Amino acid sequence: MTDAYDIGYGKPPKSSQWKKGQSGNPKGRPKTRSDLVKDAAAILSEPVAARTPDGRTVSLDGYEAAYLALCKKGLKGHVPSLIKAINIMLEVQPEMDARENQDNQRREEILARLEKLGVNVSGARRKSADTS
Repeated sequence: MTDAYDIGYGKPPKSSQWKKGQSGNPKGRPKTRSDLVKDAAAILSEPVAARTPDGRTVSLDGYEAAYLALCKKGLKGHVPSLIKAINIMLEVQPEMDARENQDNQRREEILARLEKLGVNVSGARRKSADTS
């Protein structure tokens, strides 16, 4: 048997083959749209310091501060900002209502299970009725 390496179809020369541990894509796969959205969400969820009109400093999430700035710009007369703020509100409110209803249903299920176990939860039911 000879040590000669056959070069041909499916057998590139040894000098042009990948070296051990070498990556074929050193920069990596380009970021997808979902990766960019995740990065933006991470940035917007970081806390931001903001001042209230009376001078107090409060901490808001980045998306809350951005929405607040959008609303203020809209209220100063910038119509596209006002329309965008209203559209966001109309999209988010039904989701928040649905989430609140889910939370209330989950709470009622837990309280019902506790009652079946013989735990007195009458005070907890009164609180949940007050918040609804």
